[in-house]
Amino acid sequence: MKDILLDDNLDLAFEGGDFIVGDAEDQHQQLILLASQGSFRESPLTGINIISYMKTGFNRTQVDELKQKCRVQLQYDGYANAFIQINSFEDIQINAER
Repeated sequence: MKDILLDDNLDLAFEGGDFIVGDAEDQHQQLILLASQGSFRESPLTGINIISYMKTGFNRTQVDELKQKCRVQLQYDGYANAFIQINSFEDIQINAER
């Protein structure tokens, strides 16, 4: 899916004074992980708020819960067959199809 891209600080990315447009699948997935429910007006149930998980520690129960939330949230956003690998909160790999 093509969309306006964000930079590493989640600000709009510009090149030559114009927005940069490109493949935004990874960006969409990242935003779902970072956002809290209610962050998106058009879709108030979208968001995982991974920061809240990071504050409570990293254990198997939380990883399983986080994987399930990711699958549900990705499904809400139109993804299917999501494979989610969580090695740490800084190393989450998502492979999903639209």
